[in-house]
Amino acid sequence: MTRSAAPADATPDDTALWRDAEGRPTFRHRPKLIGPEISFTIEERDLAWSDGRSSGRLPLHQIESVRLVFRPANLYTRRYRLEVRQRLGKTIWFSNVSWRGMVEIEAHDAPFAAFVRVLCATIARTSPKARFIAGEPAWRYVIIAATTAGLAVSLAYLTVQAIRAVNWGLMGLVVFIGGYTVWQMSLWLTKNRPDDFDPLDPPAILLPAAKPRP
Repeated sequence: MTRSAAPADATPDDTALWRDAEGRPTFRHRPKLIGPEISFTIEERDLAWSDGRSSGRLPLHQIESVRLVFRPANLYTRRYRLEVRQRLGKTIWFSNVSWRGMVEIEAHDAPFAAFVRVLCATIARTSPKARFIAGEPAWRYVIIAATTAGLAVSLAYLTVQAIRAVNWGLMGLVVFIGGYTVWQMSLWLTKNRPDDFDPLDPPAILLPAAKPRP
């Protein structure tokens, strides 16, 4: 993969980007219903994180890989996740979704996309050998693809049997539940196709679409 050329001090210009009191790019989310909010800050040499009780730093030059994936959740089907892996094995991640209650979540679509762009560009500059991966690992992708194909065949068979038996209730149930499931799995397969990506131009298909401003 050929990376786009950019000046050493180039960073994506995005007004949606959150910044801390010192003007540094930052992002925060609450990944679990029971648990603290975690903040991430891009410092000069590190990716710093803190949950209010503990904190740490991941040296940017030690980052081995960055993975961008589509991970729908039960209450929010447009969840995206970025995973950063250090050469020593430590991995940290964050998504565009925060839990606010039992059935309430908050999406940070535009700030997430902006932070991802800045972080990828920064890592590409400070860790030239880092790999930038789009989608899920190939083995997981193949398993999900096979499962989806098998489910689609089963649904087609059940639909035919329901039509032959003139069982409209069963057919409606199969079409509604099964069709929705196949659609979601097909969307997962479309977005999570394994590949590498240019850190200066992350794939739009793996970033949440920002809502237009009023």
